[in-house]
Amino acid sequence: MPRHKDAAFGFAVWGELLRARMYAVPTATVINVYHQQAVIHGGAVLGTAFGFMNVIAMAAKPDDTAGLLGATVAVFDEHMDPVPYIVATEVGDSTVAGYIMVADHPDQEFLVQEDAATPIALASAGMNCDIESTTLVTGTVATGISLQELASDRVSATATYQCKLHYPHLEDTVPATSTYHTRWVVTFNEHYYGDTMAGIA
Repeated sequence: MPRHKDAAFGFAVWGELLRARMYAVPTATVINVYHQQAVIHGGAVLGTAFGFMNVIAMAAKPDDTAGLLGATVAVFDEHMDPVPYIVATEVGDSTVAGYIMVADHPDQEFLVQEDAATPIALASAGMNCDIESTTLVTGTVATGISLQELASDRVSATATYQCKLHYPHLEDTVPATSTYHTRWVVTFNEHYYGDTMAGIA
């Protein structure tokens, strides 16, 4: 029986949380930052009110981009107070717009919904897939949850696709339909802390 109607929720930690670390969100961001949002390493370190921290990339949506860190599990403002999300253009303290806790272990598993544009076949388990975000990487304002999905029309053996498809949620319909979108368990194939990733300058 299909149990997951189309309702995007970003990348939710699946199983054990292997590791989570704090990252800074640079001031005057270009994209929004929500809970359960896949983020990219920004290739820089900032001196913040809470010490030196790596930053996330904010110039554009993370789709089809290497250097994935993981997905956000908590979002804070510039005072380290919890907030639902950080809106694009947020200035914060003029250095950072806020901070995020990221589940950033390269072996971390996540559960994410496909967009069902071209429903992913069960036989595609083990293939790679890209992320699909809106232009500003939006989420649900009321909950602060990301609306990112898997780009189901970008599934192949291509090494540079961002996510590794492991298996669908056991309660879901495969392939997806226009009403029921399959949730997949994935890891990040192009992870910043992966063994074969080039450095980011």
